[in-house]
Amino acid sequence: MQRNFFRLFLAVGVFSMIAWSCNKIDTTQIGADLLPAVDNVQTFADTLTVFGTQGILSTDTTRIGTNELQVLGSINNDPLFGKTNANIYMQYKPTFFPYYFGKANDSIGQPYAPAGTGYDSVVLCLSYRGFYGDSTKPQHLRVYELDDNEPNFRYDSVYTSLYQPTIKPTKLVGEITLLPTDIKNRIIYNYGKDSTSFQIRIPLSTAFLNKILNNSDSSAGEPFHTDSLFTTVFKGLSVEADGGADANGLFYIGLTDANTRLEVHYRSKNKTPIDTTYTSWFVNKTGSFLVSKSASADYINRNRAGSEYTNPSSNELFLQTTPGTYATLKIPDLSVFKNSIIHRAELQILQIPSAGPSLPVPEYLYVDAVDTGNTEKYIPLPYDLSPYTYYNPYSTVPPFFPTGGIDYSYYGGRVKTKTDPLTGLPMSYYSFNISRYVQNIVTNHIPNYTLRLSAPSELFYYGYYFAFNNPLAFGSIKVGNGNNPNYRLILRIVYSKI
Repeated sequence: MQRNFFRLFLAVGVFSMIAWSCNKIDTTQIGADLLPAVDNVQTFADTLTVFGTQGILSTDTTRIGTNELQVLGSINNDPLFGKTNANIYMQYKPTFFPYYFGKANDSIGQPYAPAGTGYDSVVLCLSYRGFYGDSTKPQHLRVYELDDNEPNFRYDSVYTSLYQPTIKPTKLVGEITLLPTDIKNRIIYNYGKDSTSFQIRIPLSTAFLNKILNNSDSSAGEPFHTDSLFTTVFKGLSVEADGGADANGLFYIGLTDANTRLEVHYRSKNKTPIDTTYTSWFVNKTGSFLVSKSASADYINRNRAGSEYTNPSSNELFLQTTPGTYATLKIPDLSVFKNSIIHRAELQILQIPSAGPSLPVPEYLYVDAVDTGNTEKYIPLPYDLSPYTYYNPYSTVPPFFPTGGIDYSYYGGRVKTKTDPLTGLPMSYYSFNISRYVQNIVTNHIPNYTLRLSAPSELFYYGYYFAFNNPLAFGSIKVGNGNNPNYRLILRIVYSKI
């Protein structure tokens, strides 16, 4: 019945009315399970070769805000892409100024304070939100003070993944070696009064505690009096990953979570028996008239030397999540494809499976278009990102991207898995529904763009950023190119002749 419906439209000449905002013949709304059978009489299927070229993001413009998950750790054994190192830089601040520890009338170790009061320790705490890689390998983390004279580490800037503020290399204030699998365990602290889990706890040095105490004057002109004075003495801390040869994964840290804090532990007295407690400083995510927003940065370094990526075969493509790599795809046969009713046009990408150890693949891949006539170079793929939402990728003003985001149930791009029939190994694969785009190439003769295949964590068009579903640095994969004999990159088209 569906095919008769379309032939009726053709008979009355309505096919030429396909337009951007109102597709009178909407062949791509047919679900994959409702496609007409390929009988080579009325419905046909062709497989077009896709020619891929490897690309690398030589300069990464990914900006990582304080509210986003931060990456921390070392990957030293990714056979596809080599090594990754990720460090976090951040400012911890009190919640008010002029600042003091404890309650207003507490006695804490100052002259004439009751015996038994005083300061015990300082602990850097990081909220653990996830892990990528081999969680059975230990990670070694070092904590340094930032250089108090660093002029560029500011609360009003959002830095790229290539930015590093200056540290004081002689000011190592803490370090820890830990197994990622242990972080989920319950940790008891504060003399058994408190507990937590999913938190990295790094004890800091007595020297750093003494620096806090020696600068804890809240009188006018002193560090604890105002936010601006505080940051001249406490510029911030860096947490740097130095995991050694075995480390092979990345932590994901929530900087603005309550579990991320700097704890100063002490014993105080205030009309009651001596109380063992602590006060927390936090990464301030919003700022106020008393306390400015905290500065932060997340440095992610990729070192691909010696990896498979540096010596690829012509029938392989390597995709690594931001900050990472991409491939450009050309489908020349689309330019001469006969005018047809396109029931389905599906771009298919197959992983080349490996018998050796490998890291997880990207959760999502993404395809957009290379517009050589556009100063921004890349544009969202026309028509198919969200088929029921109007968007115009050729415009520099919104909505050049679907206002409700990508309709993944239609467009595809999410990883799926199956068993490779050739090797018996598990393999990942991806598919993209680009039916409307192809329909408009063969019918309305829009440009047959070069496409870009990538695994982004965010999208950037016309000066705007859009969040994408991949966490930063999460995922790497080797896929077949169009000339791969076993894992061929193709565009499969199901169509009816006119």
